[in-house]
Amino acid sequence: MIAWTAWRAPPDLLPLFTFASFAFIFISNIGSWMQITATSWLLYDLTDSAFQLGLNGVFRAIPTIGLGVFGGTVADRYDRRRLILFSQIALMLLAFSLGFLAQTGVVQAWHIYVLTSLNSVVGTLDGPARQALLPSLVPRWALPNAIALNSILWKGTVLVGAALAGIAIATVGTDGAFYANGLSFLAVIGAVLMMKSRPNQARQKRAFSKDFYEGLAYVFSHKIIVGVMGMEAASSVFGLDQAMLTIFARDVLHVGASGLGFLQSARGLGGVLGSSLLIFLGQHRAQGAILLASAVLYSAAFALFDISYSFPLSLVLLLIVGAMDTIWGATRNTILQVTTAESMRGRVMGIFQLSSRGLNPLGQTETGLVVPLIGAREATFLGGLIVGFVTIATAWRIPAVHRFRWDETRTESPRRMGRPGSAGDVRK
Repeated sequence: MIAWTAWRAPPDLLPLFTFASFAFIFISNIGSWMQITATSWLLYDLTDSAFQLGLNGVFRAIPTIGLGVFGGTVADRYDRRRLILFSQIALMLLAFSLGFLAQTGVVQAWHIYVLTSLNSVVGTLDGPARQALLPSLVPRWALPNAIALNSILWKGTVLVGAALAGIAIATVGTDGAFYANGLSFLAVIGAVLMMKSRPNQARQKRAFSKDFYEGLAYVFSHKIIVGVMGMEAASSVFGLDQAMLTIFARDVLHVGASGLGFLQSARGLGGVLGSSLLIFLGQHRAQGAILLASAVLYSAAFALFDISYSFPLSLVLLLIVGAMDTIWGATRNTILQVTTAESMRGRVMGIFQLSSRGLNPLGQTETGLVVPLIGAREATFLGGLIVGFVTIATAWRIPAVHRFRWDETRTESPRRMGRPGSAGDVRK
């Protein structure tokens, strides 16, 4: 998202626009992580139930699974920038609503479930529109670095957002975290208003159902897209989630809300390091090999997290998990973006959202169901094994995934496309 305003800014104002967009998105993401952390803590504190904590994932997942593909079709038919602006305003109002309920002391579990569902509904429009818009703002040769930079903006803010959430919960209560998130949306709304982009071609005259089924057919006709989405689905359901971290912080490591913030921050620091490594490597040709290696290392570190009885060791393991998760996720996104046609990008990203935003909340539900049966440590170890197995099985069944090379795609070189501001600059 940092590239949104920066790439379209006049050359003489480029540094100012870059700094402004970075600051706005950074502030907004801090607020988002504060709300994510505070919501889990509040729900677990209200119910004292791992199952009910995990149940919140169902209310996040159902709208995404039911509407995600439709949201991608909408993103291909209408102005993506306007969709993003609408969604950010709606999410801001929902954050303020949750803050008010928490502040007045009337908040109940069902309030959180309802607001979570509404957040998810809005996200079905926001997610595909954001993902589909990014490649139209940067040249194809710069796409891996743009995606890695996006990861820094999201993962990096865990360092601040999760820690601030822990402090806010301990000092002023969860409502402070929710209000802070609501105010942070003003920053991202400002960034979107500053952004200049070429609207995607209007497709409203075609039947919505025709566009919808065309997107499904496109995805299932490309094995490499199916393989990447399969990996994403396994990571979303069986990978490390917020519910598991909450349970570990309170019941296993006994470090409280502030400790939960530091656990999240360790994962976020790993994300920053992983994204920085990707940017340092640049447009490395062997994107598929990087994807496979990071996936295996992520699975191993996640599985080993269960053996730690030491808080510092847990932080180190989460650092590794965060780094590998970010590298793995960024390469998955890069492969999808590069192999998808511009006219289909919204629908592909909408379906991809099913395997990330849609199934990721079900990971919390899986945590809530499995932890009471076998324990938190055993559930963590099992999750790591399943993610590793799916990764290896996908690489074996669909070798095009781990054999994917940047130089074998239709990507144009920097010299052919031109640098920003040069005569040869091409903006898709």
